[in-house]
Amino acid sequence: METELLGLFWTEKIKLSQYTIQTVKDLSDSQLDHTDALGETIRRYLNSIVASDFLFRLSLPVSLGISSILPIPRQTESEVEKDLVKVRDLFGSPALPSNLKDIIVSSAEGLYFEGCNPSLLPTLQRWKKILLRLEKSITGLNGKDSLKYRYFSVLGIVSLPVAINYFSTQNLYYLRNGILKIKENPSFPKS
Repeated sequence: METELLGLFWTEKIKLSQYTIQTVKDLSDSQLDHTDALGETIRRYLNSIVASDFLFRLSLPVSLGISSILPIPRQTESEVEKDLVKVRDLFGSPALPSNLKDIIVSSAEGLYFEGCNPSLLPTLQRWKKILLRLEKSITGLNGKDSLKYRYFSVLGIVSLPVAINYFSTQNLYYLRNGILKIKENPSFPKS
């Protein structure tokens, strides 16, 4: 159960990452740098997503280390659901893109961005490396009880599936309320 739950949230996060890559990879520099009413750009929102995952990559080993030395009991499914509701209330309902189920990638190794705008290549390569390191940390827990480990964050102390969901939901927020809104604006430059 624990490994399945962890794997489910991780796969969803990877699929959302691939969806984001597919959404931005063919945009021109003028489209990537087109500002919205708040002065934000698609490139800045993408960098915010990468920075969010970088923070997760840096803080996950620390959280795992702290969790391993503390006498923390195993969480129940109802406690995980309670934490998931807290994340949902913070960001709103996670209305995932409808065609996310069509994306077949399930591991960071499978993320692809061939033929992308060359100016995005360093950002996407960096993001993939971050996700690969995160995935290595998470898959290293397969033999252990993942519900005994906690992630220490601004949300408080949550289980690892909830931490993964938190960062996925935050990235979805940047995608939905940033990147996609800019693209849908009538003043957005045509390719």
